[in-house]
Amino acid sequence: TDNCGVKSVTNDAPNVFPIGNTTVTWTVIDNAGNTATCTQIVTVVGEIIATDDTGIQINGLAGGISVNNVLINDLLNCKEAKTEDLITTFISSTNIGITLSGTNVLVASGTPAGNYTLLYQICEILNPTNCDTAMVSVTVTAPAIVANDDTGTAINGSNGGTAFTNVLVNDTLNGIPVLASQVNTTFVSSSNAGITLSGTNVLVAPATPAGNYTLVYQICEILNPTNCDTATVSVTVSTPAIVANDDTGTAVNGSNGGTAFTNVLVNDTLNGIPVLASQVNTTFVSSSNAGITLSGTNVLVASGTPAGNYSLVYQICEILNPTNCDTAMVSVTVSAPAIVANDDTGTALNGSNGGTAFTNVLVNDTLNGIPVLASQVNTTFVSSSNAGITLSGTNVLVAPGTPAGNYTLVYQICEILNPTNCDTATVSVTVTAPAIVANDDTFSIGNCTSSGLLGNVLVNDLINGNLVVASAVNITLVSGQNPNILLDNLGNIKTLNGTIPGTYVLMYQICEKLNPKNCDTALITIIIKDSTAPVFASLPVPSTISCNATPNFAQATATDTCSAVTLKFVDTIVQGSCIGSYTVTRTWTATDLAGNSTTASQIISKQDTSGPTTTTEFAATINVNCDAIPLKPELIFADNCSTASPAIYTETITNSSQNSYSIVRKWSVSDSCGNISIFTQTVNVSVANSGISIASSACSGDSSTINIFNLLPAGTPTNGTWVDVDNTGALQGNILSPFGLSLGNKVFEYQINDGDCPRKIVLTVNINDDCIVLGCGDIKVHNAFSPNGDGINEVFVIDNIDDTACYSENTVEIYNRWGVLVFETKNYNNQTNNFDGISRGRTTVNQSSGLPTGTYFYILNYSSIDGNGKVEIKKLEGYLYLTK
Repeated sequence: TDNCGVKSVTNDAPNVFPIGNTTVTWTVIDNAGNTATCTQIVTVVGEIIATDDTGIQINGLAGGISVNNVLINDLLNCKEAKTEDLITTFISSTNIGITLSGTNVLVASGTPAGNYTLLYQICEILNPTNCDTAMVSVTVTAPAIVANDDTGTAINGSNGGTAFTNVLVNDTLNGIPVLASQVNTTFVSSSNAGITLSGTNVLVAPATPAGNYTLVYQICEILNPTNCDTATVSVTVSTPAIVANDDTGTAVNGSNGGTAFTNVLVNDTLNGIPVLASQVNTTFVSSSNAGITLSGTNVLVASGTPAGNYSLVYQICEILNPTNCDTAMVSVTVSAPAIVANDDTGTALNGSNGGTAFTNVLVNDTLNGIPVLASQVNTTFVSSSNAGITLSGTNVLVAPGTPAGNYTLVYQICEILNPTNCDTATVSVTVTAPAIVANDDTFSIGNCTSSGLLGNVLVNDLINGNLVVASAVNITLVSGQNPNILLDNLGNIKTLNGTIPGTYVLMYQICEKLNPKNCDTALITIIIKDSTAPVFASLPVPSTISCNATPNFAQATATDTCSAVTLKFVDTIVQGSCIGSYTVTRTWTATDLAGNSTTASQIISKQDTSGPTTTTEFAATINVNCDAIPLKPELIFADNCSTASPAIYTETITNSSQNSYSIVRKWSVSDSCGNISIFTQTVNVSVANSGISIASSACSGDSSTINIFNLLPAGTPTNGTWVDVDNTGALQGNILSPFGLSLGNKVFEYQINDGDCPRKIVLTVNINDDCIVLGCGDIKVHNAFSPNGDGINEVFVIDNIDDTACYSENTVEIYNRWGVLVFETKNYNNQTNNFDGISRGRTTVNQSSGLPTGTYFYILNYSSIDGNGKVEIKKLEGYLYLTK
């Protein structure tokens, strides 16, 4: 500044500043020619670039240098970076074993395999704030791990033991013998559960079956748990010696059976020592008799085994090794028991019926000194003194029809087990004649004209307490013979036609044919009488008639087989539950001359089955307009048998809609017998002009109100109610305030409740923005975006640049930090013509490839309208940050 005015201000700054410090001198001359100077120091810093590196692969077990000198591809002021110009510092790494030593990247020994990164920073010594960072990619590999197969020593499976010691003995890690501390040794599988891994030793469990087995184990590097290998150990398990020795059992009575030898294992060995039953499966091989069997380890003789010398062969097989077996023989002697058959005396038996004279002749016979069982012997018939005396099984039978007398039967018993071991005995049998009884008979004929077979006189006669069979006796008539009464040789008695009513007595005799002197007599009494009552012809089934009808009964008829019939009737009346209803029962009685009588009835019921009726005429259906609904008719009711109760009247509205509805009038009337009649009248009502629709419009920017009542048709009643159908909140009574309402149709309904003729008017108001004038929005540049594909902030956005009415033309240019044009376009917009991180410059490398993260420079030129309506060109420029 100068109190008299400044003439000029100049400086000696160069067009291009060198790197380093430059002094600039400013000269000021006022209007009087006076001069003043001042100086300014300008410091220019060189560009620094740290470039990412990829190290060589390092074996993580040994460690080593992955990168020698990370500065080798870094730049300072467009030249190769030198350690003397820079400070290199470690920032971070993804594994603590990856470190920076000076400018070298080191991998520590014992670092797990993987892909890691290290971040370092370089800063210019001359300008400590002039810095950049870079990343080093380091790959650490796992060492080779090899598990080699092993072959163990043979182990006796009975005893078990260690088949192989230390499976790691021939395994390697990184080419040298592996140490147990370097790996985790785990059991994978084995072909037998008894072959296991304990630490690094392979064990065979005691009682492991003989065989060739394998065990698979795995070793995994502790440093790199997924760096693994597997190997197989071959294991041989051998069987112990097994010896079964022969045995001689004690003699056993074959009838009783028993144990010939206890525990055949007593002198057998396994692995050189006495065998235990739990160590072997003892099985029956064969025997020279099916009764000689093996039960567990005992040799048994079954009861009922024939006498003789036998042998049994058994086998023992080691449970652990089922094919490790041996056999031996047991010698067994079986003896026969003593057999005795004793004489028997049967009970006296009626020869007419026959039957069992003696049950079980074996009852006093013995085998081996004890009562014999039928299942132990064959019992056979030898002879008898009468062909009717036989042996059935062990019972002595007398055939039916055997004459009375004293007889004998001889039988033999032979042991089934030993068929030549036999004895005989005699049974004494007495046969008697049966008692014969003829019992009196009485026959009565109830029908005076009936004749023919009356019955059989033998039906109640007995021989030995049983009913007589006609074929077993001879029958004769002793006295009372009558030419109209006949008795045949089967005992049937019958009368001939013409036998007069009365009582007749005859005597007959029966004699047993098997024993002709065995006889008895009895009387036959025959009574003939009239005992049949008259028979009615059928009468009508019960019927029901109306309460005002007269009962009409049918005339009954009846007949009788022996005489004339007299008919009489009696009426019985039972009152019903209500007036005019009752039941009449007419009972007829028919009597013949012998006093036999029969009755029959006919029932007629009088009932009130009809409900009340109306004497008033009315229309069942009426169609009217809502202003002409007729009054309810007054109906008068009557009943044909009793009185009608007061009617119950209801009135309901149905089928209601905007244009119509129905009035249903219903009368329900009952009589004293509970019969109900219902009378209905339906009035179909039409509501004329029930709905009118009108339309209007208003602007949401208009602050004035509208009296929407003025929009209704002329003559509309004023006593209606407005309803805000869309709940806009803008309607107070009939005053609508459209200001601020959302655009679109709003519905308001005017409801007129006019008694039986309700109606409504629907008003639709279209809310628009025709009265609103909008200004131009400001141009605003968003100077950061992230085109990473996540759908958020994907493009470089310039607010309102799309409004061509306000901003008709524009150009956009974008440069990288080296001044290279990477994007340019005309008429930029945020939808279809935008910058999305893809290079589109006139002079650019990798056209259409994704640009890296960093800072870019933009220049925006656009046209706009000033306050006077003239077009002017404006410019915006600045930095833009692109990140992924």
